[in-house]
Amino acid sequence: MGLKIGEIAKRSGVAPSTIRYYVRQGLLPEPVKVNKSMAYYDESCIEKIHAIRRLQERKYFPLSVIKNILRRMDKGMSLEEAEAIEDAVFAPAPSSSEQLLDKAGFLKATGLTAEELLEATQIGILIPFLQERGRTMFNGEDVLFARNVLKKILAFGGRLEDLKFYLELGNQIVDNEMRLRKAAVKGKTDHENIQITREISKMADLLRGYILRRLFQRRVQAAIQKSLDMA
Repeated sequence: MGLKIGEIAKRSGVAPSTIRYYVRQGLLPEPVKVNKSMAYYDESCIEKIHAIRRLQERKYFPLSVIKNILRRMDKGMSLEEAEAIEDAVFAPAPSSSEQLLDKAGFLKATGLTAEELLEATQIGILIPFLQERGRTMFNGEDVLFARNVLKKILAFGGRLEDLKFYLELGNQIVDNEMRLRKAAVKGKTDHENIQITREISKMADLLRGYILRRLFQRRVQAAIQKSLDMA
């Protein structure tokens, strides 16, 4: 028949309120209700809860991503196989020495003001590592970006809104990358899908960096040469 929520909580180490939340979010299957006060949960919920906690604490994946991983596990994949595709997209999780920062910690680490942080997130040029359930957390990549780009743009007298073109053109690039991926994985098995997506993610990182860097270098070289010719 299944297990009562108290038994699931005891064996998983998670509070009943959290279990009910996971059910509402679609991470766990709905229990079988006998009456208004009695419901039975499938025993597989225990394994899924352990997977959820591991992915939250070790990988810092948002629940939407964890839901995809659990869906793949339902199809027979191991946890390691199921999360492999997300690793390719989200990159390695922060190490134990690099804890995620809340808003106060982020402001202290970067030197941004609360107003500058609000503007950057509203524009969309700063995209926090994790935004979920009213909680916003930042990782080391966010900190480096804020220090080495946002702070310097402001120090040069620039405006954060001047960077909006990166979002507009970036979305166009990603739209086309997603079309390439969709065509590449069409008709493939789940395992082939994972491998192809991992490779395309690596290729996309190289393409963006290589092409934009080369284009910028050529423009700067041309501008310098033009100024020398005019001297």
